[in-house]
Amino acid sequence: MIRQTGLAEAIDIAGNRARYDECAKKLLSYKAIIAWILKSCTKEFSQYGVQYICDNCLKEEAEVSTYAVHQDELDKNDKLDGDKRVEGMNTESNSIQEHTIYYDIRLPAFLPKSNEIVRLILNLEIQLDDTPGYPIVKRGFYYCGRMVSEQYGTVFTNEHYEKLEKVYSIWICPDPAKKRKNGIFKYHTVEDIIYGESYTKEENYDLMEVVVLNLGDADKSSDLEILDLLNVLFSATITPEEKKQRLNDEFEIAMTVEFESEVQEMCNLSEALVELGIEQGKELGREERNISMAQMMIQEREPVEKKERYTGYALEKLKEISNGIGIPLMK
Repeated sequence: MIRQTGLAEAIDIAGNRARYDECAKKLLSYKAIIAWILKSCTKEFSQYGVQYICDNCLKEEAEVSTYAVHQDELDKNDKLDGDKRVEGMNTESNSIQEHTIYYDIRLPAFLPKSNEIVRLILNLEIQLDDTPGYPIVKRGFYYCGRMVSEQYGTVFTNEHYEKLEKVYSIWICPDPAKKRKNGIFKYHTVEDIIYGESYTKEENYDLMEVVVLNLGDADKSSDLEILDLLNVLFSATITPEEKKQRLNDEFEIAMTVEFESEVQEMCNLSEALVELGIEQGKELGREERNISMAQMMIQEREPVEKKERYTGYALEKLKEISNGIGIPLMK
């Protein structure tokens, strides 16, 4: 039995509205997409494969439009696991905090390095207007500054500034001006030696980085995989079916989930239970109880949505088994 993955379903739902804020946040909330962005846009993750990043570096909670940018504004309480699809919410609060601005998606990422864990705080933002009346990079650094300052009391206390964690603010512009299409730009803090020799490590001043991705057209290759992936994902002209096909074929992002292995596992369990019953007791009643136990385990083993898909199949296998050994299947 086959079903679509959550990302494939989100693509269907978004349709040609993938660039709209709410749809874009839902599409960006999948680990597979975030992993591609991390590998392509951050030096810390560039040496790792996308699958490794998915499995080992995205493990904590992601916040989707829940965390206020300004210190004097309230946060929302809804948080969703970074390992699953997270539901998008309004960028602006609908409560009495009428002008509150929230980060689109904010999440921590963990990078194995020697025997330690380097933790980066990431902020992903969708910017539909790449000329909003102010430089996007300045807003990006403002967000970075907020993410750095709010580490006091959570990441470190007192004067332990050595524990400060690097932050990224990554901005995706789906529809930039033609002259700016298909570009990636990074802005970060560096050391400028006026006189003398450097005496501090790069990690002590490389604490903030803003990345701006200007997308292009899905039918034109950009020579960079991350731009091609996002161009397909946020295209307003190609169909959801074509998007899913290209993401599956060109970027190895699964669009379907195969359930046949789970069905077979259930049948194998049933057969094992029947065989165990025959070996341990020859009485007919005991053998009937073992088959009944197998039925109960099939019903309790999996969630409701999976039961509907393959419980009937597994019960048919049980019926075949019971007929083969001459024991009627209990109803």
